[in-house]
Amino acid sequence: MITVSDLSVQFGKRILFQDVNLKFTPGNCYGIIGANGAGKSTLLRTISGALEPTRGSITLGPGERLSVLSQDHHAFDAFTVMDTVLMGHSVLWA
Repeated sequence: MITVSDLSVQFGKRILFQDVNLKFTPGNCYGIIGANGAGKSTLLRTISGALEPTRGSITLGPGERLSVLSQDHHAFDAFTVMDTVLMGHSVLWA
């Protein structure tokens, strides 16, 4: 389970989003939709730990981990799908 509590991201005076509270529970499938520039990618980068939030916290359940595949769809052209997936888990990839 991923829990997002009171999450806010702000760049200078521009508030991208604030006071976000979410709980991603096991067994469900989620989609994030919105207009260009609404903050979808920023939200995902914040949840993955690639970007520090201005305020709030993101917690994973005990023993859980999060893997992320870059939005650059050409970054893995030289690799098979299996290798690309395994690269998301450093122990398996090694």
